[in-house]
Amino acid sequence: MKQLTACYPAFAATFINLSSWQRKLIATSTATLILGLAANISIPTYPVPFSLQSLAVLLVGAFLGRKLGALALIQYLLVGAIGFPVFANGNGGIAALMSPSAGYLYGYVLSAYIAGFAAERGYDRKLLTGVIAFAIAHQVLFIFGVVYLAFYFQTSLMDAIKVGYLPFVGIDFLKFVLATIIMFMLWRVRAKTS
Repeated sequence: MKQLTACYPAFAATFINLSSWQRKLIATSTATLILGLAANISIPTYPVPFSLQSLAVLLVGAFLGRKLGALALIQYLLVGAIGFPVFANGNGGIAALMSPSAGYLYGYVLSAYIAGFAAERGYDRKLLTGVIAFAIAHQVLFIFGVVYLAFYFQTSLMDAIKVGYLPFVGIDFLKFVLATIIMFMLWRVRAKTS
């Protein structure tokens, strides 16, 4: 049986030595900053804002790999929890982690892990496998978000899907396609320069 272990380095590891904890901290801190910037490119809709945050989550996971990608998202949640305005619409603090859209934030950790796992299997180096892998990683955050919305509003899962998933389908399709194209192009450039 084929093992499901990493067989390719994540993109960052091909040009940065990430062996020390200091370099890993710099990488996750940079990812946290990028996530905060992407989150604040948003349209304030209720109960879930439109933002570029989930695109950044996919790219962070693919760029750093499954472990560092997930750690970057955990760091991002911690930075937001202590009050820095890194969540959508400039929000931060514990209240943001209990808001109607908090489920998506929690789902980002697993989403980044899946995107990183896919990258470590080489799926981000091809367009078709990249789209499939990033689509799966992206849908995971919606599972967390929609279930949390249903719990938060004490409503049915169907109602939560109507407000927490369906309005985002078109835009989010573009996000995981764009993430695929970005990673595919980065690998192409990397191949030409190495």
